[in-house]
This record gives sequence, C-alpha cells and structure tokens, in this order.
Amino acid sequence: MPTAPTIEAAVSLTPRVRIDPDRRPDSATSVSVADFDGPLGLLLTLIEARHLDVLTVPLGALAGAYLEALATVESDRLGTISSFVTVASQLILIKSRALLPRHQDADATQLDAGELVDPEGELRARLLLYRAHRDAGRRLDEAAQQGGGLFRREPGAAHATALAGARPVDAPSLDVALLVAALDGLAQLAPPPDIPPEAMARSVTLTERADVIRAALQEATSIVLQDLLRGVRDRTVMAVTFLAMLELVKRREIVVEQAEPFGPIIARGTTPEERSGSGGADAPDEPLDDRLESFA
Repeated sequence: MPTAPTIEAAVSLTPRVRIDPDRRPDSATSVSVADFDGPLGLLLTLIEARHLDVLTVPLGALAGAYLEALATVESDRLGTISSFVTVASQLILIKSRALLPRHQDADATQLDAGELVDPEGELRARLLLYRAHRDAGRRLDEAAQQGGGLFRREPGAAHATALAGARPVDAPSLDVALLVAALDGLAQLAPPPDIPPEAMARSVTLTERADVIRAALQEATSIVLQDLLRGVRDRTVMAVTFLAMLELVKRREIVVEQAEPFGPIIARGTTPEERSGSGGADAPDEPLDDRLESFA
C-alpha cells in the first residue's frame, strides 16, 4: 500500500525561483523543479528537445514562486519580467499542446513542423527586439531630460490645483494688435552676412622681395633660392620671392640657372656684356609691377 507523501517530499516538489540581479535579464532567472535545477531558458530548451516532460512542470506554482522572487529585486525588474513572460508563454503553449489530443491529419503535420523551430533562437530574437526598444526609450528619455525647451506639468500637481479651486489672476485681455506685432517680429528675416573677399591682401610685395634679392647679390656673387628662403614658413612670401626673381630676370638684372630638375636654383648678377647683348636692362629705379599684370 503506497504511503502518503511526507511534508519534506511535498516541499521538495514545490518550484523555487532565484533571480540574480547582477546577470543579464535573459539568464538571471533560475528555477528548481522536479528533475531540473538551472536557468529558465535551459528548461525551455530541454522541454523543446523532449529531454524533459513538460507535464511534470507545475506552471502555476512556478509563476507564484517567480512573483515571490521578483518582490526581492529592486533594479531592472522590467527586463527580468519580459524574459520570464517570454519563456513562460512558450512553456504554456507547449504544455497546452501536450494536454490536447492529437489527430493524424494535415493540421497535426503542420503542428509538428512548427515545433521544429529553434526556441532558443526565437527567444534570442525576441530579446534583441526588446533590447532595441528599451535602448530607444532610454535615449528618448535622456534627450527629453537634456532638452531645455521641454516643460510639462505633473498630473498630481494639476489635480491638486483643481481641487484647491485655483484660478488665474484677473487681468485685462491682451490687445490683438500686440499679438500681430509679435508675430511680425518673429517673421523678420536676418540680413545676410557680408560676403568675405575672394582673396586676402598680400603681406609682402614684389618690390620688397626684389630688394632682398638685390641686397643678397651685393654680398655674394651668386645666391641659391633655397638658401634665401630657408626658415620661411609663409607660402605667400615664397611665391612672391619666386615671382620677384622672375621679374628681375625679365629686367636683365640677374641670370638664373638650374643644372638639373628639382635641383638648386642659382641666381647671379648679369655682366655688362650680357646686358648689352640683350639690348640693355630696364632702369633699376623703375618700380616693379606689384599688380602682376606683366605675368598675365
């Protein structure tokens, strides 16, 4: 004759739920039922793989144990609840199919084919979708908190004001013309900013750089352009120096030589024979064309 179950055996059959708030919501819930002790997601996987009988899992008692365990959690309860509801809904569906009689027809074939869906993959997809909605809600809340132009009235304050019979201070109505003038002021367009000049004024002239070249040639018979520009970082000064050297070449004051491509550019003063052979030089006192029209 079988004996009645003891109190200790009945307690051991009661589902127990543990929630670890330090773990992710999809793996934070662990359950202890008959023939199983581990994560809730693993329980669903074993039942789907038919390694564990779903009829041995008391879902009602499991839900009650979960609510008791949830009462002890203070942070991220929404994520834990969402994960539990997702797995519990799958368990309810499987158990309902197991309790209902099956008939060998087309519907049963489709049902068996539907059970071949990977429950772990489906659960992971649902959790990813939940996480995307949760993160989007947090970003919207942070943007609303940081925005300075968002004002709202708490429902409790509005209700208390209505109960107290508060009403605005009596004041004369605003003139319509004042509103029209305000709207006209908002509709005014700001004047367009001044267009900056297309080119900045040069900080150095051809005459100044030509005087530098002439002074250098008075101290030496020849100069190297690269040595003359050593230490100069302003590209405008470099370009104007090169143009000034070309202008002195046109005026037959200097001769420029370069033995090889990209080699040193050597300048020296012209000899009297070179000046007489080329028809003579321009007057040295004549100012250079700083408008660069001669290079057009």
